[in-house]
Amino acid sequence: MMRIGIAAAALVALLAGHGSAQDDTSRESPFRPFDRDAFVAHVKTLGASDEALQRFVALADDGQAGRAADELLRELVPALDEAATLAEDGDPRAPIALMALVTDDADPLVRAHARYHAGRAFLDADDPERAVEVLADYLRQDRNHTALDAEATFFYATALADIPRPEFAARAFADFLTLFPDASERFRAVAQQRRAELEAQFDNPLHQIADQMKGVERDLRKTRTGDPVQTEQLEIVSKLQKIIEELEEQERRSGGAPSGNNPSSSPAASSSAPEGASRVGTLDRVPGVADRWGEMTDREREAIETEVTTRLDGRARQLVESYFESLNKDRK
Repeated sequence: MMRIGIAAAALVALLAGHGSAQDDTSRESPFRPFDRDAFVAHVKTLGASDEALQRFVALADDGQAGRAADELLRELVPALDEAATLAEDGDPRAPIALMALVTDDADPLVRAHARYHAGRAFLDADDPERAVEVLADYLRQDRNHTALDAEATFFYATALADIPRPEFAARAFADFLTLFPDASERFRAVAQQRRAELEAQFDNPLHQIADQMKGVERDLRKTRTGDPVQTEQLEIVSKLQKIIEELEEQERRSGGAPSGNNPSSSPAASSSAPEGASRVGTLDRVPGVADRWGEMTDREREAIETEVTTRLDGRARQLVESYFESLNKDRK
């Protein structure tokens, strides 16, 4: 088993629930290599045919174990396939169908894959707070069951960056890179770039203000216009004014315009979905979820919201209700 370093302490603290970063450096990784034999034995109990297993093995041997596992499980569990397809189509109802599969007595593989797809569905709908919650649950409760651990960790870090929580996101991307050296190169390349960009923000006031502005913009889209948001807007204006004055003073002293930040020379890697049903292994988001919600009639939206109360309970219901509250605020 691989050992972890200081860079991985943030995620280990989330998973272990105790210990300092320094103490966690001596702990073993909470992630184990994907146990393909155990996965095959389990899906056989779900009725996997020899032909389906051969397709799984061929795709896994080609370095696409996550996609192979997802496609096989979706073939065996129609409810999972229907729910994941809703997410891939950008249907706002997807989180209802996915979280309905996340129950205490659910098959552990089905629950893990449902949480993974739910996390991505929340990200598609510009709801990173809910994505962080559901992916954190995956990392605590569902890891080491299937081949999605690396991607779940990557999208957990992505959600933290989208909130934005740059200090935690940078650490989570560092954790991903440390804990999953054999992850897909496209994911590792993007994680390296995003970690570097996030860490560069720590000493750059303009980047910090940009993140603050991003948070205010998301609040305004959701019509949160109370005193906290207005106060934060005033703080941004004050910080920008101070920077402008400092730059003007710098220009007067140097006799020329101050140099700015150069654009990144290594843009984020793009990824198109491979052929097949699953988008596991891809980075792209599904656009237009909020738009589709806004285009529905009031009766359609009310029917969907009623479905939440009839299909979900407990924490799953709270998550999805918060998700629809966010969509409703987006359309106002």
